[in-house]
Amino acid sequence: MTDNHEALATRTIVDVHSIEQELEEVRWKLRPEGQMDEAAEHAAAEARASVLNLITVVTDEKELAGVAAVLDRLSTTNPSRTLILLAQEDRADDKLEARVSAQTRTESGHRVTTEEVLIHAHGQVAKHMASLVTPLLIPDLPVMVWSPARPDFDSRLFNDLCELADRIVVDTDAGFERDDFPRLLEVARRDRARASIGDFNWARLIGWRHVAAQFFDMPGMLPRLAQMSGVAVSHGLDRSTAQARLLGGWVQSRLARVGIDVPVELRPDDNHDYEVSRLLLYTGGPEGPARFGIAREAGGRLSTEIRVGDQELGGRTVRLEPRPPEELLAIELTLPGHDVLYEEALAAAVR
Repeated sequence: MTDNHEALATRTIVDVHSIEQELEEVRWKLRPEGQMDEAAEHAAAEARASVLNLITVVTDEKELAGVAAVLDRLSTTNPSRTLILLAQEDRADDKLEARVSAQTRTESGHRVTTEEVLIHAHGQVAKHMASLVTPLLIPDLPVMVWSPARPDFDSRLFNDLCELADRIVVDTDAGFERDDFPRLLEVARRDRARASIGDFNWARLIGWRHVAAQFFDMPGMLPRLAQMSGVAVSHGLDRSTAQARLLGGWVQSRLARVGIDVPVELRPDDNHDYEVSRLLLYTGGPEGPARFGIAREAGGRLSTEIRVGDQELGGRTVRLEPRPPEELLAIELTLPGHDVLYEEALAAAVR
């Protein structure tokens, strides 16, 4: 217990009704002394503390501590009813346990109480955990599902959660293969219960996309977009190509919107260990061919270069701020509805 963080963990329980009762009890125990009666405090705490329902799925106890730490830091800015599902379908013996905890934080200057439920299931029970989740959700709040690792697209649990979710957040750097891209896109484009998709990699590419778009804000450069002839994205030789594919897909999809079909080349680069190390855009124009480039430099910087004909134009350097997992998650949780730009970039990457 600290000056700005009080926590209360409770016993292990095994049924939904008991979980709901325990949530009420721990919330009541953390109330400000003497301020409200039980009914008023219950209603105020729930309204004050929860802006969404957040469901997180992990399959390994080793992942649990890291995921819990991210969610703890996230709760300062995005308080939620948090449900962590430790689903281990491959464990032989059926098992169902739950642990409820609550915490009160005051870092924001206000007293905020949030609750967390950890549900641990083995075997067949793990496949049906979505049915346990439904009665624990706070009504009328959005339901977000975060999968820190690559989700099992064929599992019943994942597909049941897609039915519940308003948004599914993934990290396509976390073990995604090229064949997973179309399956992720299919989640967003199902005929029913179409959850929107959030992707940590899309948030990581915000700086790259902003700088690339600004090339053509310069005087006289916009007409060159119509003469784009090629795109090249370099990536670390042994790194995931997911970011490179998404960045290339973004350029390709934006140009396709105005009827321009441009090829994208992915270039392995053994001189760097970045997911994306360089972006090159090739165009034509009355002054001759032009090349617009962005390169990632040491120290978290992006440097730009512009070459028009034989002339080198002045470049600039911008800071590429590293984003911790809780910030990436917060970005993706707060975006409303379907991100059309992302889905079109993903579709182009699939092609």
